[in-house]
Amino acid sequence: MRKIFFAIILACLSAPLWAGVTTYTFTSVKWASKVDATVCDGVTDGWKCDKEASEYSAGRLDAEKRLYSCGVGVKTGKTGAGATSVVAFEDVRRITVNFCQNSGKGKGTIFFQIGDNEPQSIVVNKPAKSGEGVYNRDSIVLFDTPQSGKIKFWVNCTENGIYINTISIRSSSGGSSPFTTDTYQLVTDVEQLQDSDQVIFGVYKEGVNYIMGYYDEWESVNNIHAIKGRYSADRSMVEPDESAIYTLRMADLNGHSCYIFQDELRYEEAYLVASGGQTKNRLAVWNDVVSEKSYGNYGFWDIRIENGGEAVITNLGNSLAKIIQYNASNSPTLFACYADRSQTPVCLYRRVEATGDIPAIIAPFINFGTTIERSGTRTIAINANRLSADISVSLTHGEVFSLSANTLDRDGDNLTVSYTDVEPGHYVDTITFVSGEVRTQVAVLLNVQQVVSIAQAVTSEDHTIIYLNDVVVTKKYDNYIYVRDETGSMLLFDRGDGITGKRYGQGLKSGDPLSGVTGRYINYYGVPEISPSEQFTIGTNTEIEPEQAPQIIDSTDVCRYLVLDNTVVNGWSDLTYNGRTYALSNKFNLSSYIKNVPTRTTVIVSYDYDVVTLYIVAQETQPIPDEIEDICIKQAQQNRVILHNGLLYVKTENGLYTLTGERLEGE
Repeated sequence: MRKIFFAIILACLSAPLWAGVTTYTFTSVKWASKVDATVCDGVTDGWKCDKEASEYSAGRLDAEKRLYSCGVGVKTGKTGAGATSVVAFEDVRRITVNFCQNSGKGKGTIFFQIGDNEPQSIVVNKPAKSGEGVYNRDSIVLFDTPQSGKIKFWVNCTENGIYINTISIRSSSGGSSPFTTDTYQLVTDVEQLQDSDQVIFGVYKEGVNYIMGYYDEWESVNNIHAIKGRYSADRSMVEPDESAIYTLRMADLNGHSCYIFQDELRYEEAYLVASGGQTKNRLAVWNDVVSEKSYGNYGFWDIRIENGGEAVITNLGNSLAKIIQYNASNSPTLFACYADRSQTPVCLYRRVEATGDIPAIIAPFINFGTTIERSGTRTIAINANRLSADISVSLTHGEVFSLSANTLDRDGDNLTVSYTDVEPGHYVDTITFVSGEVRTQVAVLLNVQQVVSIAQAVTSEDHTIIYLNDVVVTKKYDNYIYVRDETGSMLLFDRGDGITGKRYGQGLKSGDPLSGVTGRYINYYGVPEISPSEQFTIGTNTEIEPEQAPQIIDSTDVCRYLVLDNTVVNGWSDLTYNGRTYALSNKFNLSSYIKNVPTRTTVIVSYDYDVVTLYIVAQETQPIPDEIEDICIKQAQQNRVILHNGLLYVKTENGLYTLTGERLEGE
């Protein structure tokens, strides 16, 4: 009895406490495959075809990044199609198959057999909703007792088609740990930064896959050039690139903590500075951190982390351009310093050493970002290394967010975080992952914004992210888009999307309605404006008419599209309206003005450095209203148009009338 008990204990101790994951992606009807980026040869790894499938589709991603019709298709006529693995796997605990069907059809059974053990099956039913079948999803086969041997699978299809994309096998002889190399992880709290950290400057905007290179006089002619970066799907990590790594140093400046970025990999005694030292650039690398004559403490920086990862990195020197940002509109794109937060924000990634043989749970933080969506979901991959127990998952509060599972596999799994019907506001929660003695926590962040009118938007603080109600274009030139709603007018300053280099408003015309306009607000020397950060939707064009100008035009009319009656343009620089003179600017490149006679003048109102300035859109000679013309004909007076106080009037027996038909009282 004691011997048997001892044998059981020995078996438990010698059995592996962890497993690796091997994922095969199928590439042909003969079940040829690749594992990760390596193509299997079908001899030392991969699969031997038992029965060919019907077709193969490489598939694609839809707008929501879901796999669409991807994999090897087994039709009803090819029932039993499948393959057998070349290698044997030890202690298989579960197999995950990623598959899809037809739009609203496709059913049957997927079988798995390990060695001589009894086959396990996954029943595939028709999609619950028409159209959903084309999207790939996972199903899992669990083995209560780990099994060993070669793996055989086959598909019996009884209706339409079933498409197999990947098979993932968790086993003690499986693929290597996902933590074989150091990773660069997004800094979500300034407290994560430590002295001597190696860091990479990234772009805090989904889809913009650039990082900041190192300063080179040939490549960084203007500030510091951008290079391609390889981000994880959730942008929580970026792959290392020796052309982008800086060393962070903790420093003290006049009793306050701050930071220095050293480029020790290439130049040793070289530091990131604002205004570029003795160069013309706003951001460069120089061989000291203080420029006593010109730029002061230009190598010292303050770092603030916002929105779960947006890094506001501000220089502590004398330069007016202080904040590091990514310039998407420059060609080529680059990283530079700016006086305000008018460009695309950046983020920092810090080097995290590989875990090696250390038990670990790696979970990226979940940042839903700033949005107007009242409900949403985010799925993340939870990776684990050398754990002996499954991972329990819990929320600290659980009032706003919910989880798709409270237990995950000890080798990692996907986890979906959701929120539903949430009112505008900032929300934060914490997810805790526990496996035995191993414990990890990550933050969940959400900022739900209220859609606002222009009147509400223009009262915002500078750099606030704004989501506008529907607006309509009144006038556009170059990257200036003037818009209005029923509450007011403002400017969209179109810098472009930073990915293709194209502006969001290409091809816009007066009268185009826009929805989904969002970006950072700034009052630029009196002009309220937003720099769009996402592509807005353009509706069906309708005719847009200018508003009638008030008697006096002032700063409250900035960005309005107005028509001014009985206006005299005095020259290229000013005009007279209602006895007042206003500055002019020919932004719309008119070849000439109608001068020195009354005109009906259409303008956009701007405010240039404390001066109300009018941009003329169009002019026409002031038409005489029919009723005035009738009066003049009836009176038949020889001199019926006179000049009075610098303006033209129609004189009748009943008094003086303006050219728009209003009687001048007291005359």
